[in-house]
Amino acid sequence: MSNDDVFLTEKLKIDKLIKGGYIIISTHGTLDGDIVEFENKVKNPKRETMLLTHPDSRKYFTTLYIQQQQKREAAF
Repeated sequence: MSNDDVFLTEKLKIDKLIKGGYIIISTHGTLDGDIVEFENKVKNPKRETMLLTHPDSRKYFTTLYIQQQQKREAAF
């Protein structure tokens, strides 16, 4: 799989989770990539974990996480 394909695959998985009502609840950086944990509180509480290996996927996830945090702060 090419480098661009890896990014696109990871991005699409992230987008699918976010559109499905999942929120980012934790992240942990490792030498292999970032481990990101998502939780869906709308439907039966369910968690999903992803390993993001591509640098652009990690940047994309970080942007979404910051936006999520800003929405939470604005709600208070």
